[in-house]
Amino acid sequence: MKLRYIKFAFVGLATVMALGNCTEHIEEGARFTFKGNTIATYLQDTIHEGRFSHFVEILTRGECIGLMKAYGTYTCFAPTNEAIERFLIEQDSIYWASVKAHEENSANKIVNTGITSPKIEDLTAEKCAEISRNHIIGTLIRGVDLTGNSIPNANMNERTLMLGTDSLTGRYSVDKTAPILDEEEVENGIVHIVDGVINPSTQTIAVFLDQYEYFSIFSEALRATGYDVLLTETEDQSYVDGERIEQDWYGRRAPCPVKRRYGFTLFIEPNKVYEQNGIKNLEDLVEKCNEWFVPGTKVWIPNNDKNQPWTQFAIDHSILDTLSYKDPRHPLNQFVGYHILNTRAPYERMVCYKISIKGVAEFDSEKDFPGDSERTEYYVSMNNRILKATIPLGKDKDENRYLNYAAEDKGQNILVYAPNEFVTMDNAYAEYKQEALNGTLNVIDELLLYDETIMKEHVLNGIMRIDIGSLCPELANNDLRWQYRENTTNPENAVFIPHDYIDRMQVFSENTRLFYTGPIHYGTGWRDFQGDEFIALGLFDIAYLLPPVPENTYEIRLGYTHTAERGIAQIYLDNEVTGIPLDLTIHPTSDKIGWKPDNGDDKNSLQGDEDLIAANDKEMKNRGYLKGPSTFFGMQELARDNNGVVRVVVATKYLTEGAHWLRFKNMDVKNPDKAQFMHDYIEIVPTSYLRREDISLAEKRK
Repeated sequence: MKLRYIKFAFVGLATVMALGNCTEHIEEGARFTFKGNTIATYLQDTIHEGRFSHFVEILTRGECIGLMKAYGTYTCFAPTNEAIERFLIEQDSIYWASVKAHEENSANKIVNTGITSPKIEDLTAEKCAEISRNHIIGTLIRGVDLTGNSIPNANMNERTLMLGTDSLTGRYSVDKTAPILDEEEVENGIVHIVDGVINPSTQTIAVFLDQYEYFSIFSEALRATGYDVLLTETEDQSYVDGERIEQDWYGRRAPCPVKRRYGFTLFIEPNKVYEQNGIKNLEDLVEKCNEWFVPGTKVWIPNNDKNQPWTQFAIDHSILDTLSYKDPRHPLNQFVGYHILNTRAPYERMVCYKISIKGVAEFDSEKDFPGDSERTEYYVSMNNRILKATIPLGKDKDENRYLNYAAEDKGQNILVYAPNEFVTMDNAYAEYKQEALNGTLNVIDELLLYDETIMKEHVLNGIMRIDIGSLCPELANNDLRWQYRENTTNPENAVFIPHDYIDRMQVFSENTRLFYTGPIHYGTGWRDFQGDEFIALGLFDIAYLLPPVPENTYEIRLGYTHTAERGIAQIYLDNEVTGIPLDLTIHPTSDKIGWKPDNGDDKNSLQGDEDLIAANDKEMKNRGYLKGPSTFFGMQELARDNNGVVRVVVATKYLTEGAHWLRFKNMDVKNPDKAQFMHDYIEIVPTSYLRREDISLAEKRK
């Protein structure tokens, strides 16, 4: 199955082309006269006595100096002349040493650094452009915003930059190579003076992984199973909608994604973890996999049919000797496949936690979620198994990320190491970096295996709330999700989604107009889970592929917010009608839904009486609705307390382990171009969980 991905970097309609290409052809609307310094004039100022003259030359030859003069909000990490001189000598030496080693032994690879001379005048224009873009971010990031393990916004080369702290000076260092010395705010952004050149890896993720000896067992397994070849993709060159503009529901200009990029995540055990489990080499790992995947274990193999993209197969040990490791029916292939996502999920953005986005419409996850609200994301691995990532916040809980977490140590509870923690665990790990050209590495502390019993009975036995955005890896892979690019003509950050680029979505009507919007801060009036939403306009007909949950009976819900501008849609599950059309224009307080406030002065308030509250919940459920969850905020109050937030029960159905599609078709034919079908998140809840008497009502209201 071919994967398709997107990229969107939009810094004002006036400067979109400038940001995308870093050229000096800035449109007239972006040319302003500033009273103070711009980034460019600050760097060129003679008071610095030529401290940044090398970087200015690189910006000029890379055609980025004009952007640093333009109106906008940029962050520029400016290396000193001494830092650039050291960098050129180092990169030149690496290249020529690899050439010599290759001449002595052709098995040694030549390391193409793009630099074959220590002289700045010998840099090509292309290399100058690459270096320039590595040091520029299209939003304002002050020193106080530099926290955690990485910078939240990608640079102009669409790379996430790691952050580290010098143990002696306490200074932050960008991408391990560029300690921050000072900062200066100017008219069009901020300059961070750095004592090094930011130089992210240009290697694809499998090659990037191969350089670390302490990951050698997993790296060898990756090559043996052929996944290394699948992980070479970086961008879909057939994508043609990058400059296309559509009108949103208010007639404003909404761009298409600029690019469609591929992205991957590897969850990897270091050799030490394998050795603790009696595994010293690939042969040992194969033997263990044959033990773990007992005969009859159900696995998935890819299928070319988009309606049924996977075919189930039972492990058959009698044919193992005839199978290549590249065959998805082989236990080793299944083991490795569960470690890989086709979603870029760096440590800092694995879940929606401490995500702060600056711009016209700001977003702060810690104002949109209660402090003790567990943060969870659900991913689908490359072998079609669901993977849960969680920060279990609350009493006596830390901020660590865990895979397949369940309370009371009933899950796998596999720790994901913070990058800055991992590099200090052992001197051998000191050079570890997280980000490759097309993916990210996350190191885990235990063996990662899909255990059907643990997943069904504990890890996934609860309310699985899944943001629609997380169903679409393309958003994360291209810095659309949990990102903001300044766009004064469309402050809601709406992006038009072309019909054919999201793998886990099908479009059945050419009249479908789908927009992804956000994230937007709760204070602006939006009441969305994780700050973002999808809006469909026109005579739309779309379907999303649900995550591969264990075989069970589930209650499936859709979360949305009411406004008078909404529309009506018929919902289908696996092409079966689920009930009457859903009318999003009906106010939740109407008799058709029956929402009443738990507390308050309103005459319809339930006055905090738990019996009345429980009765109202039951009445709403009988009508097919629930109040919003008690685990995120809407307009500065819990979603449960906001009468514009509601969940509708789409269906209660036994789901087999095949593909399941949730489909929405417009039924509002009178005003299809204005009526908005907003869809925010889905919930998949085992009915066995809902029947459990040992679970409190408060827990079930989450």
